[in-house]
Amino acid sequence: TMISDALCLYPRICKSLTEIVFQKTKGNPFFVLEFMQSLQSRGLLRYNSLQKRWVWNEDVIRGEEITENVLHLLSSKMNGLSDNVQTLLRVMACFGSSTTLSMIDYLGESAEYAGVRNGLEGA
Repeated sequence: TMISDALCLYPRICKSLTEIVFQKTKGNPFFVLEFMQSLQSRGLLRYNSLQKRWVWNEDVIRGEEITENVLHLLSSKMNGLSDNVQTLLRVMACFGSSTTLSMIDYLGESAEYAGVRNGLEGA
């Protein structure tokens, strides 16, 4: 499974964690990744160097709330970015998947989008 591969554990060892994560994420790979990263960053999933493996508390994880909406999850992550990076992402979203450096330089000349160039360097 995705979780056993990520944790380098046999599926039978992490079966209950896999079931909890699947229940909370409905199997959405994006949610699985975000949820697992969230568990790790909050210490609910941690590497135990004595056991030489990842450990977790199923009861605590089972009680965790997960965002029901991908857009809300992305919005929460974006709020943690600097203002320049947020401005860059909003502007670049208007251009689709690519733009030119000359366009970024042009936008950077206006007071409203002066942080776009700095956002690119900070991203």
